[in-house]
Amino acid sequence: MLKWTPVNERIIYTRFWSAHGKLSIVACYAPTNEADEIEKDNFYETLQSVVAEILRHDIICVGGDLNTKVGSCHNYCPEVMGQHGISDMNENGALLVDVALNNDLVIGGKLFQHKTIDKYTWTSPDGRTCNQIDPLLCSRKWRKSLLNVRGYRGTNIQSDHSLMVAKIFLKIKVTQRNTQTLQL
Repeated sequence: MLKWTPVNERIIYTRFWSAHGKLSIVACYAPTNEADEIEKDNFYETLQSVVAEILRHDIICVGGDLNTKVGSCHNYCPEVMGQHGISDMNENGALLVDVALNNDLVIGGKLFQHKTIDKYTWTSPDGRTCNQIDPLLCSRKWRKSLLNVRGYRGTNIQSDHSLMVAKIFLKIKVTQRNTQTLQL
């Protein structure tokens, strides 16, 4: 770990070193859609400023309990969203899409076709209502390295949220060595 910064009670930023590049992760606990407008605006403004400060060559991942529905309509912003979402977009979803657009991110949970049950990331305590409210965002530059994002509902994590798993395979450019020799 290169850097660990608790931004506030809802956002934490970490940066990791790897042989292929730096990985910047922003973990969030967003206010619900029913929260006060000022609280939501402050959260998304802070998230925007944190993501904007990350170096552009880093692999960027934003995730956590985002409490947002980005919906199934991909016509809204096709450059950010795939076509495999569920439900309708809510106000938090529109705010998150704006963050994605401003920072050249894609919403990973909507890019891959899965059974509907594998798209759910939250189940209500009564077990009847399910939603896709915890999307994972990653750098569009690294989109081809993102192989899969899905929820695993059978994991025992003592939460009403499902475990979200992203499979990333880093494809890096091969550098060629200069093979010129000097003749004396």
